[in-house]
Amino acid sequence: MNVLVTGAGGLIGSEAVAYYGGLGHAVIGLDNNMRREFFGPGGDVTWNLERLKASVEMFRHLALDIRDRAALAELFAAQRFDLIVHCAAQPSHDKARDIPLLDFEVNALGTINLLEMARQHC
Repeated sequence: MNVLVTGAGGLIGSEAVAYYGGLGHAVIGLDNNMRREFFGPGGDVTWNLERLKASVEMFRHLALDIRDRAALAELFAAQRFDLIVHCAAQPSHDKARDIPLLDFEVNALGTINLLEMARQHC
């Protein structure tokens, strides 16, 4: 099975990568490390992505932004997914107050982009 996990470096996304990869499935994980932008150096998920690359045999990381519809279309045209686990988000309600447009773009536009790719390609 081919699995796509968005937000692969985050808490839930990284667990999904480890779970499906542990079952022997091929996992592509999308994560552009926006947590570093949102929360500074303490939010950087590079360490977690490196951990997953070292421990999950069939894991491939792509630093793709889910707001980038053209890049998503390219990925979905090249790769068929049996399962999509969407964990990418701007997770902070407090932060959303300070960056409402970026929050909306990541959480709403990113989600609709994924849904449209699934509609067109899956």
